[in-house]
Amino acid sequence: MTTWGIFVAMMLLVMGLVLLILGIFAAYFGSGKVRTFGGVLAVLGIIVGFLTYLLRVPLGIRVTLVIYNGLLYLVSAIVGAVIALLIFLAVLLKS
Repeated sequence: MTTWGIFVAMMLLVMGLVLLILGIFAAYFGSGKVRTFGGVLAVLGIIVGFLTYLLRVPLGIRVTLVIYNGLLYLVSAIVGAVIALLIFLAVLLKS
């Protein structure tokens, strides 16, 4: 798998996880429309996580690449979390 493929897979995984967590948070603490949007975000997080699982490819990582891949995972996790947070804020502010 290419570096770009690893980046995209981790970004989607983290984005799905953060959407799920924020969706549960919004559905539990929200009221009215926010509660509905929280449920939609949670379902969207589950769908993104499931698609990431279906698209995964077993990675053969050499020991010399572990540090490099770790930094790549960190950056992709941050990007996925920021995207999910922006989606959450957009839904929150629209309601």
